[in-house]
Amino acid sequence: MNRIKRWWNSVSGKLVADTNQLDDVTGRELCRMLQRCPVCGNGFEEHLYAHFAVTVMEEERNGRVKEFLRACEEHRWESVQLFQEFDARRDALVAYALRCRTGRLVALLERSPSESYEEDRLIACDVLDEPTGQRLSTLISPGDWRRM
Repeated sequence: MNRIKRWWNSVSGKLVADTNQLDDVTGRELCRMLQRCPVCGNGFEEHLYAHFAVTVMEEERNGRVKEFLRACEEHRWESVQLFQEFDARRDALVAYALRCRTGRLVALLERSPSESYEEDRLIACDVLDEPTGQRLSTLISPGDWRRM
């Protein structure tokens, strides 16, 4: 069941906690990992995030993972966005954009393990300069942003 939840979380960011409430598990996990906004230093009121890329982590795909990480590091957002590979049975590297209430963007990389007993881990947090953030922002549909 947990693998199905992880898959659904990666696709939608929403899980039903009970029949009366939607709980944004992804947003909650990002808040847990970051603790404070890396831009403004405050909590996450009026902050948004968007999922924009994912790739599978496994030994046979090391070259692909390195390509994904290099594209993220070099801020080649169009290339990063092409990575849309997911397998619920494999660990994943997930890229998110975080929009601070100030308007600045942060690129986040998360390791999302397939095993239910392992927690997600933030592996990179890159506060983007305005031009780089604007380039990333143009690739994310307005409807893809979610509240933290």
